[in-house]
Amino acid sequence: MFRFALLITVFLGFAAPLSAQTQSDADGIQSTITAQMEAFKADDFAQAFSYAAPNIKGMFGTADRFGMMVRNGYPMVHRPADVRYLELRELGGRPCQMILVDDEQ
Repeated sequence: MFRFALLITVFLGFAAPLSAQTQSDADGIQSTITAQMEAFKADDFAQAFSYAAPNIKGMFGTADRFGMMVRNGYPMVHRPADVRYLELRELGGRPCQMILVDDEQ
């Protein structure tokens, strides 16, 4: 089994600094991540792309190219066996949700 720790800010962007985050904000961040992961598992790359940060959208341009990047470069994100939420920390003044992803193997 392969484990992959991922800084979610790679795919998602959050605007408020961590010091301004409330528990409901943290819950919202996790809900967004869960929704994006469910979209990946369903091969609904248009929906997954809708959660991407503006810089990620600009980098890939289309949901199809974004989906291809995830399928080919992050298979454990495309088809995770397990996703666990770790700490929510501040990185560069922005919230960064750490998760642990186990692949299917």
